[in-house]
Amino acid sequence: MGYTNEVKIGMSGGPIFNAKGFLVGINGRGKYRDPDFGVYAFEDATEPTPELLEKMVKSSWGIPISIYLQFVSSHLGS
Repeated sequence: MGYTNEVKIGMSGGPIFNAKGFLVGINGRGKYRDPDFGVYAFEDATEPTPELLEKMVKSSWGIPISIYLQFVSSHLGS
């Protein structure tokens, strides 16, 4: 999930809270990653339009808590 919060080096794995204080995700990567690094490709191997890429580069990225919980549940058998 993309969001506008500033993420600093060392914050990876930290919590992402919404305006109500609920945990909604886990920090993954900060803004302004090099677009040629390959982090902005979609699961189907397509790439964003130049306009969308610009917006994506200006966003921080994290793992939605729902995805994390699905992963943990399927791998730990909860």
